[in-house]
Amino acid sequence: MARLLCFLLVTVFCAACKTSTTSKEEQWIGFAPAGQQYCQINPGGQTILPNGRIIKPYGQTYTVAPHPYGLTLSPDGTVAITANSGTEPFSISILRNIHQTPVIQQIPEGAKNDEGILESVFMGLAITPDNRHVYVGGGASNKIFKFDIATGDKVDSIDCSVIDNRIDYTHGYIGDLLLNEAGTRLYAIDQIGFRVLVIDTGTRSILQNVPTGRYPFGICLAPDQKSLYVANVGMFEYQAFAHLDHDDLKKGALKFPASAYGSQEMIEGYKNDSIDVPGLGDPNDPAAFSVWKYDLADKVVVSRKIKTGILVGEKVEGIPAVGGSSPNSIVATDQYVFVSNGNNDCISVIDFHQDTLIQNIFIKPDPKIAHLRGVIPFGLALSPDQQRLYVAEAGINAVGVIDIPTLEVKGHIPVGWFPSKLAVTPDGKKIIVANAKGFGSGPNGGANYDEGPEGTYVGNLMKGTVTVLDVLPDEALAQSSAEVISNMVSFNRADDLPAERKNNPIPIYPKASDSPIRHIVFISKENRTYDEVFGQIKAGRGDPTLARYGVGQSFSNHAKTDSVKNADVMTNHLALARRFAIADNFYVDADHSADGHRWLVNTYPNEWVETHVAAAYGGKRGSRRDSKAPGNLGLVGASGAIYPEDYNEAGSIWDHFERNQIDFFNFGFGVEMAGTLSDSTLKNTGVTYLVNYPLPGPLYDRSSRNYATYNMAIPDQFRVDQFIAEFNEKWMGDGKELPQVITLILPNDHGAGDRPAAGYPFKESYMIDNDLALGRIVEFLTNTPYWKSMAIIVTEDDSQDGVDHIDAHRSLLMVISPWSRRNYVGHQHYSFGSIFKTFWHILGTPYLNQYDATASDLSDLFTNEPDFAPYMPIPADPRVFDPQKALDPFDENFDWKAVIESPKLDDVDDFLESHGEE
Repeated sequence: MARLLCFLLVTVFCAACKTSTTSKEEQWIGFAPAGQQYCQINPGGQTILPNGRIIKPYGQTYTVAPHPYGLTLSPDGTVAITANSGTEPFSISILRNIHQTPVIQQIPEGAKNDEGILESVFMGLAITPDNRHVYVGGGASNKIFKFDIATGDKVDSIDCSVIDNRIDYTHGYIGDLLLNEAGTRLYAIDQIGFRVLVIDTGTRSILQNVPTGRYPFGICLAPDQKSLYVANVGMFEYQAFAHLDHDDLKKGALKFPASAYGSQEMIEGYKNDSIDVPGLGDPNDPAAFSVWKYDLADKVVVSRKIKTGILVGEKVEGIPAVGGSSPNSIVATDQYVFVSNGNNDCISVIDFHQDTLIQNIFIKPDPKIAHLRGVIPFGLALSPDQQRLYVAEAGINAVGVIDIPTLEVKGHIPVGWFPSKLAVTPDGKKIIVANAKGFGSGPNGGANYDEGPEGTYVGNLMKGTVTVLDVLPDEALAQSSAEVISNMVSFNRADDLPAERKNNPIPIYPKASDSPIRHIVFISKENRTYDEVFGQIKAGRGDPTLARYGVGQSFSNHAKTDSVKNADVMTNHLALARRFAIADNFYVDADHSADGHRWLVNTYPNEWVETHVAAAYGGKRGSRRDSKAPGNLGLVGASGAIYPEDYNEAGSIWDHFERNQIDFFNFGFGVEMAGTLSDSTLKNTGVTYLVNYPLPGPLYDRSSRNYATYNMAIPDQFRVDQFIAEFNEKWMGDGKELPQVITLILPNDHGAGDRPAAGYPFKESYMIDNDLALGRIVEFLTNTPYWKSMAIIVTEDDSQDGVDHIDAHRSLLMVISPWSRRNYVGHQHYSFGSIFKTFWHILGTPYLNQYDATASDLSDLFTNEPDFAPYMPIPADPRVFDPQKALDPFDENFDWKAVIESPKLDDVDDFLESHGEE
């Protein structure tokens, strides 16, 4: 397929992605600072996060509701208010007397939402000049609410659903907003309506709906109140295929995503007698990733469109940028307009008088990883004297300090997990910071877990925090900056590592040595925690009472009309754990499937993804079939893919593979786009496509067209059959060679409702389907000639459907290889970054971002004494899952020969005891 954009040309690896030094003597290796510590929340000391980093905020920290992505401070500096746009209940938190020990009120109170109080909320907050009222952006309600700060009562609301000059704004998503100094004008952005609302607060009337760029996100007023600025965080305006028959959508749906990102087809679209796919245009269009300036007169008009950060395709140290800049927050002084670019780790400086970009201030917290992205600058705040700019550095859990006269970064201050927005008190002495993920979730089950009214769902447990800290003098910033780095990564010299580490099959850094592993198979599953599968293994730190998918389990169907006693559920997982290596201190970085599928391809979620994922799982967000909003289809929800607005500057693993000439092939990974149809008739692909979302360019031609992506109506046994057939066709036989990397999705441990007629009488049936599929794939691969040089890495996209007594993010990590340690449970702290770091060390490629560079690799799970014996899978318990019954609707025959003579799970007591007590 033709590629028109230079950023998608295959390039030779260059300095932008090299490790920071070249000689072994100078080589530094990053490790997660957690070491072997497990996740723990310790507000008064060190909190260990799922990603292995540490938080120990300066100042005082107070807990609010989940995901405070909005923050405002009253003009008199006494009250801070957060907009908590995570899972229900949507709320605001009012922190009165913020200077001392604040009194905190959540509205609405409690763990359940009250539709009559606050239907929805997203980020936007503005307090009136008299400090009495606050306006709240209503998100998907398409309203703006007004609350009395003293009482917490809702006193008014403004309906933003209008039809203006034949433009239909009845479906909107109200985000950030602000008031002018007099409090007479309210300016709000509609993220999916691509508009700025100009509202008269006295009459509560909408005076104007002014067009913006794509997905407006941040807004600010100039100090002279004569200009308004809006930061647009989107790249494209997505559309359904023009040829669709809305009475029979499946008839016009495509069997594969419409185009490859960067291709001529993506830009221009294409059509023939039966297909009409709209083009998406230029990724660097003025409406994309830009700041628009508006002159405020009788009529508000756009006067300037300014591109910020790094353009798509622009080379950074020789590497063309894959993603756009993601401008998100914006503030203005008398001299400059500052914009945070979430994907570029920089602050763009715009000359206030000339409206031109004059500089990008790059935020590079440590020179050893200065070439890698991951700071994610988000919220901005100015000191009252306009001498300091403060930046919420969401990716490194810190506040950055920039000197405005010199436009230089002075240092960083530790705060909570994922700081989103911040403000400075009117006296300039304190900084108020909203930390969207607070101290994390903690455990959500186990003998010592006391379930609260919010339940056990990870999204409800991710309480946010507000940190109040003193502005530091310049001489204190060196120490605080050092703490930010030490909380993020622990560095060791390569030559200081012990000899046994240097002899490991995993090189100590890329190209440090040759690895005997030449083929990687990366398998993704869905939504399980460590405890519910491996909680009975005594060598691991598990809780056997939570091992609902372990051995000896009794359960019933949803209707309580059928039950099974003493069943062994995920027996192949347990047998593989005994034969090979697992980790009991591994955590997914994700809270949900939506962000999980980004992390799974080493795309760390930027501020756009993080804010909208949280809102999506609150049940108040999503595209509508009847919507006329131009941004309606940009609300992609929980689909298992990445989108152009999400792309990191250096792209995902797919771009990294292509850039470094790593051959790969994909089975169902990352192709489950939004706007799809899925049912049991779509057995070959799992879904069909209705919207012109592009697929990452390198992935387009390297993905199976005959493998079912996420669709719970397709048995994992059928996926195994598809995989084996295509594997044999492509890579078995003389003259054929397996790619270096295979990616594969086995999603049915997600679980679904009881479907006895389809072979799934219990939720546990899905688990056994998934378990047997994994066993069969391992059996097949261990009997190929590639096995001797192979490593199979198995993990989950997230853990949201399970419970765990250590942390709700703890999940499965399995290393299956002749070169893995045997019958071994590792205790090093691992995250998704650990998996990718291990890939890069094996493949000899550089790191992709700060998350993989600062994680610990998986070398502890490997040995230099291989065992090449094949694996034999364990059959399913026929009371719970009959593979043939599940395959019958697909006209497939289950090959019992592969498993009929396989052993049963070894004596359970012996198996569990063989791992020994801790």
